[in-house]
Amino acid sequence: MGNPSKRFGARYGNRIRKNVDEAEDRTEERCIECESTDVERTTAGVWECNECGVKFAGGAYKSETGAKEMMTKALNTGLEVEELEEAKEQIGDE
Repeated sequence: MGNPSKRFGARYGNRIRKNVDEAEDRTEERCIECESTDVERTTAGVWECNECGVKFAGGAYKSETGAKEMMTKALNTGLEVEELEEAKEQIGDE
């Protein structure tokens, strides 16, 4: 796709143009059902797969927000804390 922010020329600053490039780059967007890359943003936060027709919620500019990874990490951390507490109790009993 190239560099979509070229249309702005030297205006608006480097950071804003970089953000536009990232937001308009659709190569990593995937459907949550069929894993197709033929995904289109209908409105802010609503995405639709052109192959299977599924509509799903996501981020305003990206179909995946990373919330799944953060939740998995948080849940795994909770399990580790429980394991540490059990180990402390075992050490305290000895």
